[in-house]
Amino acid sequence: MESTVIEKLIALAEPVARAEGCSLFDLELKMGKGSSILRVYIDKNGGVGVEDCANVSRQLGFLLDTEDVIPGAYTLEVSSPGLTRALKKPSDFQKAQGKLAAVTSRAGGPGGAGGKFVGIIETAEEGKVALRLKTGELITLAMTDIKKANLEIEPGI
Repeated sequence: MESTVIEKLIALAEPVARAEGCSLFDLELKMGKGSSILRVYIDKNGGVGVEDCANVSRQLGFLLDTEDVIPGAYTLEVSSPGLTRALKKPSDFQKAQGKLAAVTSRAGGPGGAGGKFVGIIETAEEGKVALRLKTGELITLAMTDIKKANLEIEPGI
């Protein structure tokens, strides 16, 4: 049931975000007994402002109340994905090329081992991510082996 609800939520949220000049970055639904929390992450070139979040929240909230997609009471939170945003889809890794990231992988590191690697994303294509480690070593990880990845704040910025 939850995947059907998520699909409906995405179908409602994407056009609302687009109408505000944003894109839907991610969406999380935490279902609870008494109430649920819907977190909607929007993004746009130049960054997301408070007004963008407020406008999307207002419009999406109206649609959610009208369509009654989430059973029971819910809280809607709309925000940007932040500076240390999660990287989940191939397009996230492609947009992050040239940026510092922390990647936790099941395999693919030095000697084929998994672990946590921090480095600059050099390329992201054909299901693989090439990461330049601080040591200068270039490792290539299969996206299917990546358990978790997010951007890191570069020191001195």
